[in-house]
Amino acid sequence: MKKSLSIALVLLILLSALAIPASAAETGLPFALVAPANVTAVWLEGGDSPTTVQIAYSLSNEMTSFFKQLDEATLKGTGDQFMAKYDYDEIWVTTQVDWAVDDVNDSVSGWHCNEYWNGDYGFGYDKDYQLRVGEWDGVDMWVGNATETINEHWVTRGVSEYALNGDPQAKVPGLKDQMRPNQYEYKYVDGDGSLHIDYAQHTVYYRMRFVVTTRKTTEAGAQDKFYYSPWSNIASVGKNAPKYEPLTKDDLTAPVITGLRMTDKQFNDNPVVAFTLTVPDELAANAAKAAAAGGGIFIETYARVKGDTEWTLMGNTDWTVKAGEMECALLHLVNDERPNIPKDTVIELRCCYRVSQPELDDIFSAYSKTISFGTDDISVGGSEGGDPIPGAPGEPHKNECPICHFCPQPLGLCIFIWLLIIIVIIVLTVVIIVIAKKRKKKEENK
Repeated sequence: MKKSLSIALVLLILLSALAIPASAAETGLPFALVAPANVTAVWLEGGDSPTTVQIAYSLSNEMTSFFKQLDEATLKGTGDQFMAKYDYDEIWVTTQVDWAVDDVNDSVSGWHCNEYWNGDYGFGYDKDYQLRVGEWDGVDMWVGNATETINEHWVTRGVSEYALNGDPQAKVPGLKDQMRPNQYEYKYVDGDGSLHIDYAQHTVYYRMRFVVTTRKTTEAGAQDKFYYSPWSNIASVGKNAPKYEPLTKDDLTAPVITGLRMTDKQFNDNPVVAFTLTVPDELAANAAKAAAAGGGIFIETYARVKGDTEWTLMGNTDWTVKAGEMECALLHLVNDERPNIPKDTVIELRCCYRVSQPELDDIFSAYSKTISFGTDDISVGGSEGGDPIPGAPGEPHKNECPICHFCPQPLGLCIFIWLLIIIVIIVLTVVIIVIAKKRKKKEENK
């Protein structure tokens, strides 16, 4: 019995030590508060701030879906009704980005998060409302768009001389107090100072967490509550950081789309359809990786009216990766023969992913399944992994010449084939003329 109690006690202690994400039921939030996922860091290599790093990360599908619903309700003027089911009037999410140099456990240059990172008196402030964090301590960073799966920040950017030295009297730490002397160098060029880190000799580590703030406004004023997610995975740049490898087509799977429907919205007097995009973890990880490097993964949507053979790349459509409903205006299906799209028109739709990476050609995934109203797989015009992707390297656009990729194909043939035909005709003509002249000369000599 005592042995069983001892084991149970040990297990309880171990469980309490784990950073277990808070569920929605435990916090009262509309989603489970999990850590930012797929945190990826890439050094931007120079510019006006030699230490600037871009960090990309992904939000959970549950979180993005909630903020998407909140945005839609707010646009419709029903935001208050949407929030009425909760014990607060407002909710928003920010991030905190912690950093360390070489050793995350070092007493000087290790993780810098402390009690001043909490929001009790304002993020970064003490009870006397005095700033107590350094220039690089990311205590309150806005999420660019909480409805999108991938977001990014610039961090460890820009260091004034004040930020370097801090304010000892006011207890504001300077960067020189948050790093070892051999980890950085402050250089002056034409009177302008900038901090440099030799990334061939040092490694800078980053971690992130979400801060969700809820606000209840009463006659007594606004009351805020703060909820902190666990810390994310650790990302790094510099000496011991993993080398960034560009994505290839092998890293991509076809988009998973379902639930095509006609909405009650219009764009330029033509209807708008919506469909659901599923964002798997692997896609979110690759999208964060591409975003951190200055690129991204985007969605290209193709549609056609049922019965048409050609697909049209749609503009005026959602193109960023986000779980949940995507909208697509049908304006680009309008043409001379079809001046408008009636609401009862049956539409077929498919998508592919396009990866943009600095200094590299875009790469494309295979097409998704083709979907239409009332079905998620109509087996028309190709299936997952089937058709060539318009615009993909080595694949022609719908009206693109398959040989030179740019000519208008006069009478259906590449301009270079026409040139070859013309050259052959000219050569044959010259040969015929030469032969004719020789025969004529021979006859005259006779």
